[in-house]
Amino acid sequence: MPASTLRLLGDFALETPSSPAPLRLGRKPRALLACVALQGSAGASRDRLISLLWPDHSDDEARGALRQCLHLLRGALGDAAEGLDSDGDHIVLRDAVFEVDVRRFETLAARSDIASMLLAADLYRGEFIESLGAGTEFATWAAAERERLRGIAQGLLTRLSESAVGTPACDVTVRLAQRLLAADPVHEGSYRALMRLHARAGLRAKALQTWNECRRVLRRELDVEPSAQTAALIEQLFGGVGVAAGAEPRTIERQASPAAGSLAGFLSGNSGDDPVVVDLLLRGWQFFTLLTAESNAKARAAFEAAVDRAGDHAEALARLGWTHLMDSLSGWSADPVLSFDLASKCASRAIACNRGHPTPHTLMSKVLLWRMEYEPAFDHLKHAADIAPSFAYPYFHMGEASMWCGRCDEALAHLSRALELDHNDHGMFLTIRGLALWMMGEQREAQVALNSAITRNPTYAWPYGGLVASYAECGELKLARDAAITARRLNRRFSLSFAEHVMPFRNPEHRRRHVEAWRAAGMPQDEAPGGLAVVLPPPGHATG
Repeated sequence: MPASTLRLLGDFALETPSSPAPLRLGRKPRALLACVALQGSAGASRDRLISLLWPDHSDDEARGALRQCLHLLRGALGDAAEGLDSDGDHIVLRDAVFEVDVRRFETLAARSDIASMLLAADLYRGEFIESLGAGTEFATWAAAERERLRGIAQGLLTRLSESAVGTPACDVTVRLAQRLLAADPVHEGSYRALMRLHARAGLRAKALQTWNECRRVLRRELDVEPSAQTAALIEQLFGGVGVAAGAEPRTIERQASPAAGSLAGFLSGNSGDDPVVVDLLLRGWQFFTLLTAESNAKARAAFEAAVDRAGDHAEALARLGWTHLMDSLSGWSADPVLSFDLASKCASRAIACNRGHPTPHTLMSKVLLWRMEYEPAFDHLKHAADIAPSFAYPYFHMGEASMWCGRCDEALAHLSRALELDHNDHGMFLTIRGLALWMMGEQREAQVALNSAITRNPTYAWPYGGLVASYAECGELKLARDAAITARRLNRRFSLSFAEHVMPFRNPEHRRRHVEAWRAAGMPQDEAPGGLAVVLPPPGHATG
């Protein structure tokens, strides 16, 4: 058994045989030990330590600072200093002298037996060096490690909640769930684990309390309801009667009933997926549907984490591509051309990973549609609908593609089908419905649909853009100009040049009407700085 212990999960603590209490060290020595400890037997190179801890020093100054830091550390360690070794250019913390909680946690969490998993859960006392600051570069590195270790702990929690039996095991697992929620209060997987554990212990009231707390926090922090996967779990654990007593059964019914047509419902059916990946996808989807630049960036971070964990996961790759496409078309990207290209590459890669998943095909259809390659776009959508006939989004995208092609009756039929499958429209379905009605000359109905879309999501730019066209054609120029100001504020790409050269109208008359209506409302000629056309179709192509 090593004589010295280094705790990095929770507050930093270093104990040696010669110290009656944990050693008091400065920020840089503690940070250095953390960096070295996580590298295991390979150790951390001097260059790497310098880049993390003294990035603003000259090379000579940084190497001197590193030497001084090591000297101070060895002095503080006393007899344990033999465990802090130099192996050539690398600094190593020897296992024979130091027991490091992070290393042991990772080893135990990777095992499948309950005893090892419970020991790992007990070791996870908090976030990785949660209160240690030692500069910007170190903070960036520590944040990445913190997220990685939290992901391991969340996966461990899910496995334990499904298999731990007996009061001591459940108590350890409950404490792990509570620690994870303290650090990440919107992580639904942790709430689901607590619900399972409380239900197994016969604590019905606590399980329902956890459900309600999950709903309260998600509403407050993200303005969303729990995912269909979480709602389905509380239904499964307690059934309609038990839930009705304390959890507003109408809300559960609303979340669970459209599950087959929603992304959450589609994901929750993939029981073979890594639960951490599923949680990342569900969380990313909740951010994505808020349809703002900030939420899109948060969605991308979740999807990127899912891709990092499962690189050939078609859904994760496709959802990542959708965030790039939204950046491009919504004016959130400094380089819309690059963002559009990234979306296209994600679509191709996702399809190569799994042609039998609908989402990569819906993404590819959108890319092709905005390249004005209409028939190939429809081919991908038909394939997506054949793969998943109860999934709402292929029908929504067929409705959108039909609208841009001027086939408005088809568009409305597809949109009605999408809304039947998933009532939880986030403003997108109704926006396309409103644009199709505008094309048909049904202006008042178009305005009702577009205003309903805005009510559901007031930061989504596209229904404002549709209202600009509709109000202008009705001669209501004051309303049209007000809508144009809001639309332009929410999407800097909105301009006459964007409507003339980028928006994928197939019918030249619809394009002409749209440009003239926007012109009458005072929409500027050019995109705001930084917004470039995604594509410029060849002459005559747009009129196909």
